[in-house]
Formats: sequence, structure tokens, C-alpha cells
Amino acid sequence: MRLTRLYFLYMNPIRILFSAISGYGNYYLKTLFEEITEEQAVICGVIDLQPEKSGHFSAILASGVPIYSDIKSFFMDGNTADLTVISSPLQYHVPQAIIALKNGSNVLVDKPVGVTPGEIMRMIAVRNQTGRWVEVGYQWSFSDAIQHLKRDILDGKFGKPVRLKTMCLWPRPYAYFNRNNWAGKIWTDDGSLVLDSVANNACAHFLHNMFFLTGTEMHLSSVPESVTGQRFRAYDIQNYDTLVCRAITENGVEILFYASHVTENQVNPLFQFEYENGVITMDENSNGIVASYKDGTTINYGHPDADHQFKKLFKAIEKCSIPGPAICPPEAALSQTLCINALHELPNDIQTFPSRFVVIEKDRRWVKGLGEAMLQAYSLSTNSLKF
Repeated sequence: MRLTRLYFLYMNPIRILFSAISGYGNYYLKTLFEEITEEQAVICGVIDLQPEKSGHFSAILASGVPIYSDIKSFFMDGNTADLTVISSPLQYHVPQAIIALKNGSNVLVDKPVGVTPGEIMRMIAVRNQTGRWVEVGYQWSFSDAIQHLKRDILDGKFGKPVRLKTMCLWPRPYAYFNRNNWAGKIWTDDGSLVLDSVANNACAHFLHNMFFLTGTEMHLSSVPESVTGQRFRAYDIQNYDTLVCRAITENGVEILFYASHVTENQVNPLFQFEYENGVITMDENSNGIVASYKDGTTINYGHPDADHQFKKLFKAIEKCSIPGPAICPPEAALSQTLCINALHELPNDIQTFPSRFVVIEKDRRWVKGLGEAMLQAYSLSTNSLKF
């Protein structure tokens, strides 16, 4: 997928500063180098403590792009950027975004947008003061399937939402939790709150998606007013690797979410959204989102993964030249963070799965019967895991 060259025919290329270029940031760079021409956008700087870990480190060195260990130094040296792409660890998202905004750069920050609602509100205030924009990289929100579906929902084609539920079971090995010094942690070693979990990292997209689709405008999400749930762990981590939860939004919609990293088998995201006039579903093995009206009529919206994963980058580059409406601004992403913080503050402790159920293999752990229990809870629309 390439940006339309007509947009950039008489313009200078968009100058992009990348914060974090290994891990997920490596894929942002891959997209830039392989699918975006230099007439459209160029890299103007890198922020990374260990840039040599990126698969594109040699190319960056060869191009003479300046590399800094912190974002403040980049701007203090007189550098500028049209767009800052932030895929650094979660606890740095908001601080780096604020610095970029104050120095005249627009921002594409990866999900989740921040650790706490308070810091996100501070970033929104800075964005408003500077007149720049921020988009949050929940790629489903940028997809044609979700955008089309949300427009139809807002047009009243399905009536009022009643209940939305989503499940994703993505087993993860030891390496996943050992890949950095914050994975699975509530607090980092330096005392920073991070709240990394199955619901605040790999599966965050699917929790956010339910709030996003029930928002009252295209660029907004519904807000959770109450959150309950159960949190479990099988790995030796601070936070939870398994979650069942229920949120009730300010407009009375029930949202149910089921996610785990320690089931025996993988179940890709599936959901069922109940509305007054029909049901919207996506099965694990389906070709996409299917809406079924009570009169038997169906609509296939396609699969949200059918779009390029980095459509968010293409859109952000385009938006630097051609102003457009917000797609997934911080206001939309805030609800997922509100839910995560509410889960963190639940009075019930994180439960450790009994050792008799935990299967310890060479490269991973999984819990006997957990997949079946999660499927049953999803089927019954309950947030109580019978285990």
C-alpha cells in the first residue's frame, strides 16, 4: 500500500522522528523503507537507548540520521519533525508525546496511549494548546471494516447497543515476558507505573474496540462507569496473564472481555455485539464481521485485519499535509486506560492458578482446562470464571 503521490507532488517530504526502533518500532521502519517513497516521507531522527538492536540500524547509520538516547536532546539540538512516531515502552508514551507536541510535531503514538487517565488528560491539554494533533495506533480503528461498521451504528441501523463481548486467547512463551524489563509488570524496577498485562498490551486492541464502537461520535469512545472482573496469573509475573471482566458504560451498555496468554490452544479474536435490531459477530475462522438483522438480512463488513497493519502510519503522514478528521485521538483511547486502571484498583487480589493445573513446558506455561473455561464464560456472558 502506497500513499497517493499526487498528494505530495509539490510538497517537501514529511520528516518523521521515530522513538524506539527495535521491537514493534522495527516494523514501522520496515514499512517506511519498503512502502513509502522518499518523496513522501523520510526519517529525520531516532530516539533509542539501544538502536543497534533494530534490524534497520545499518541503514540508519548509512543515511546519517541522527540518533539520540532521549527525545528532549533531539529537539534541544535544534532538530525538527513534522511527525513523531512513538512505539517506546508504555510508560514513556505520554512524556515523549508532550515533548514532541511542545516542539511543533504531530504525534502517532502506539497503543495504549498512556498508563493513567490523568497523564492522558495532560497530553490532551498540551495538544490543544499547541494546535497539533495526536493519533493513537489502534489499527482496527483505522480499518475500513470498523469505520464502515461504526458509521452504520451511528446512523441507527442496528438500534441501541445492549451487550458487547470479545474473547482472545493468545498463548505466549517465556520469551515474551523476558523480552524487556517491564513485560508483565505493574511497576518497573525504577518505580514507574506500567500496568503491563494481557489486556494492556497484546489484546488491548480488542478491549478498546468495544468502547470505540459504542462511542457517540466517530472519533469518540463510550466511557466505562463501573468495572468488575477476575484476574489470574500462571507465569511468575507481577500482573495478570488472564482476565475476565465486565464494564458498564455511561450509556448503560454491558461490555464483556475475555483474554489469556496461558491457554493450551490459540483462539484468535472473536466477538458478538448485541443490538436492538440485530447481532454483529466475528468468528475466529470467519472472513470478517457479519451483521445479522432480525429479519434475516445480513451484511459482511470484511475483516479488520484486511487493511494494512500500518494504515495508521500512512494516514498520519497524509494528515501532515492534508488536514483531516481525527480517527483515533486520545479521547477515544482513554476509555481503555480507564478500564485498565479500574481493574488495577479492584479490591480482589490477582489469583495464582493452582500449581496442579499449570503445565510447565520448556518454552512456556499453560493451564489445563482454562481454554474450555474461558469459552464457557464467553458463551454464558459471565465474568465469573468457573475453574
